[in-house]
Amino acid sequence: MTTPVPFTFLKAKLEDCEVVAPDGVVYYEISTTRGFLGHKITTIKSVGNVSGAINWREKTFTLNGMERKWKDLEHREAGFLGLFKSERNWNWNERPYNLKYHDSHKELLVTPKFPGGEMVRFTTYQHHLLHENARAVIYFPQNMDLSERMFLLMAVIEMEFTRQEEEREERREAFQEGLGA
Repeated sequence: MTTPVPFTFLKAKLEDCEVVAPDGVVYYEISTTRGFLGHKITTIKSVGNVSGAINWREKTFTLNGMERKWKDLEHREAGFLGLFKSERNWNWNERPYNLKYHDSHKELLVTPKFPGGEMVRFTTYQHHLLHENARAVIYFPQNMDLSERMFLLMAVIEMEFTRQEEEREERREAFQEGLGA
């Protein structure tokens, strides 16, 4: 096991930000195009010449030019009464990982489901009224393959976007119910 290296997202919105290592060097640049129906494509460039893209409309990941459909990469078991479950399995090149939220969706643990793999941890952005906000951070093992890092970064971003969208929808519904009362 190696000591994990924290990579910090510089903005609250993951879709358009830089991600830096502890030394302040920008390792990832994330940008997203949008259209009338929301997100179109999120591209991720890294210092290691590894590139990734999430096509939100076609539901695909592209990693170094290789495109795969989410349905071939992700497996989700139905939660309570078939509702959203905060756990999914993602698999790229026969290297499966389990991604599961913990601590009221404040932390996402990425656990390898193969021998010799190392855990990745993502802490979500936390807004605080009375003190400094906590930025989102992803902790990668030091010696993890750069393509594997990119895949896991894309899977984490997809899960976090989905979680954030579900929270926004819940707030909208609560607001609408409050207006009708």
